Amino acid sequence: MSSSPSSQSSPSAPFPRPRLVLRLGFAGRKELSDPEHRIVADSLNHVMQTLAKRLSSIAPGAPVEAGKEPPVSAFFSKECPLLRLVTGLCEGADAVAAEALTKVSVSPDAGASCPLGTPCIETELAAVLPFDVETYRASRPAAFLPQFDDQLSRCAWVLALDGIYDKPNPDTPFAQHRRSRAYRGQSAFLLRQSDILIAAANPDEPGKAGGTLETVREALTFDLPVIFIHTGKPTIDQAIYLIEPGDSLPNELAEAPPNSAERETRLKAWVTQLTADPDNGLATDSPHGAVYRKHGESLLTEFFDHGDSPARQEKQWMTRLRKSAWTFFEKRFKNGEKITSDPKLAPYSYYRHRATALNYHYSALYRGAFFLNYVLAIVAVVLAAASLTLLGTAGHTAVGENITLLLEKGGLHAAEAVVSAKPEPWLLPLLLALAAGKLGILIFISSNTKRANDLKWNDRAVDTRYLAERLRGMYYLPEAGSNQPPVAAPPQFASRVVRQSAVDWLFDAIVRAISPADLAAAGEIQIPSHDGTSSITVKKLLTLNPAATLEKVRDSWVGEQAKYHKNNTHTMHAMHHFLESVQKSLGWLVIGVVAFDIILIGGKTFGWFSHDWKHFAKAATPWLIAISAILPAIVAALSGIRFQSECQRLAERSAVMKIILAGRPQTSPGTPNKGRLAQADRLAKRIQSSSTLDPTTNPGTWSHEVLNLTERIATDFVQEAAEWSVLYAKEVSEPG
Repeated sequence: MSSSPSSQSSPSAPFPRPRLVLRLGFAGRKELSDPEHRIVADSLNHVMQTLAKRLSSIAPGAPVEAGKEPPVSAFFSKECPLLRLVTGLCEGADAVAAEALTKVSVSPDAGASCPLGTPCIETELAAVLPFDVETYRASRPAAFLPQFDDQLSRCAWVLALDGIYDKPNPDTPFAQHRRSRAYRGQSAFLLRQSDILIAAANPDEPGKAGGTLETVREALTFDLPVIFIHTGKPTIDQAIYLIEPGDSLPNELAEAPPNSAERETRLKAWVTQLTADPDNGLATDSPHGAVYRKHGESLLTEFFDHGDSPARQEKQWMTRLRKSAWTFFEKRFKNGEKITSDPKLAPYSYYRHRATALNYHYSALYRGAFFLNYVLAIVAVVLAAASLTLLGTAGHTAVGENITLLLEKGGLHAAEAVVSAKPEPWLLPLLLALAAGKLGILIFISSNTKRANDLKWNDRAVDTRYLAERLRGMYYLPEAGSNQPPVAAPPQFASRVVRQSAVDWLFDAIVRAISPADLAAAGEIQIPSHDGTSSITVKKLLTLNPAATLEKVRDSWVGEQAKYHKNNTHTMHAMHHFLESVQKSLGWLVIGVVAFDIILIGGKTFGWFSHDWKHFAKAATPWLIAISAILPAIVAALSGIRFQSECQRLAERSAVMKIILAGRPQTSPGTPNKGRLAQADRLAKRIQSSSTLDPTTNPGTWSHEVLNLTERIATDFVQEAAEWSVLYAKEVSEPG
């Protein structure tokens, strides 16, 4: 069983790393002839041994191919790596696979500084059953029951679905429908526990509902690689096919399988790519690839090794200033319904809390950095304009002398004007203070920008937000029976996608390391043996409750996130409207100031004003010029804040997400609401009516439909998070 991080861990201690785990799903024929039994057994022994050895060589500190571990191996725990096999506990090929698992063994390297028998791999058997344990056992042949009980007792965990076993004599179409629904559900849930599917079947023979061939096709659609063992072939070199997602099953089986050397190379590459290749897809000779790899390693190092971050940085007053600046501004626009936090699911909550804390920290730093830059840029322009205006009113300065000459040519003596012919004792210190203030602001803006971009505050904010959102889904998906969450389908040409690879690796590593046995809902039970002479201990049994899961997904996930996106739409729209309105108002104010200055100049030129008005006009002109310089700077700063915050596009995205989740307002009676909330409501009503109104018409296996809807909802959220990360990927820019 995989270990779970303790909730009692010190916040300053290194964060626990996930265990290195590879999950193999298995589907195979129930009836095997002696030659078929032999070919399946030999093929499984070879395949599992190859996978196990490569997995051991990746594990940090394992004495297998020592020194050749991928760099990311440092972020796995030093527990012995685990190879898990998930079957349907059926007779035939399933039993052969369970037996093959017991023979998997990896020895240390020759000359390794450890005892010869040191284990380098651990194995684990688990099962997915279409019905409750005793019902499923009763459906198996009598000769297989002792072996069934033995395998059941070996299982680290068992997932039992809510299928209904119905096989009357004579059989009926509805009974067949119930069984088909249950076996298809078993196939689907088995894939949700797997990284690779191993299948053993003869493709020339017809398949059944939820059977091996159907499971293989579903696996490829689900983007799982498949190791296909052709039971009709005489040797393993002719029997083992390696089929990747996107390949055509008939086309691959029509070709010759890979030879022994190629097969071993590809199997090892699969293990590496699945468990230890966050840089998959990066060009090794690209300078950008090196930057992205370095960024990923830095992110993982902070996540695991800097347990006191971000708390240790809160003591810095500049950090607090950056974080509070944006928070103060954003709070002016927040409103809407109160959002209830997601119900936590241990042990995922431990990792999500870490990701969320880092996300809040870096998001606030990034937003506060650009917000302070623009605010201080306005202050710098104000100081510069004030300095020039004060210089212009001092006759003893070069600027003042020029203004004095111009005034005297116009018939106005300096004594009657706004200029001062004598040095004012306060002027020089004030000008020096203003100059120092401007210089300090410019230095701070430059330093602030460099620090934000060098330390990748926005990249880290985007990465950790993406991780936190994916982990949010794991509060719900495991209870729906899925431990293989949907992946994002990000924009094709966005570099952000590449830089997200380390986060995807971390998320996948966490999900693999957390077993269904780690969930609180899984518990030990005792059942009578098949012959009633003893009892069988099921170490961890997890049974799904589709109605309760659906309610939780609908109300706590979709419902609360619909409220969040509604609130966020209002917040971001209000921010955008405020910034835009102020920009427009200031734009008109600039025009008004310039127009007023022109009127004053015209009045002075054509003698429209009295002596007192002339004096006012002379005094007002420098300050009006200063104001006409300051206001455009404020407009430009507000435009920069709008650009950096992406408030308009984020408002639009949240509005779209709200429609996806809650649906559009009903425009006419009878129009179906296509929102996820309405879909969940309709499914909940179907489950309730089938189980309460007439149980004899209940088809069972509602957990499969709940799983499908939950995964569609998870896909909505992961795509939103991926697209948001592309949208928001930008550096802090210097106002200019």
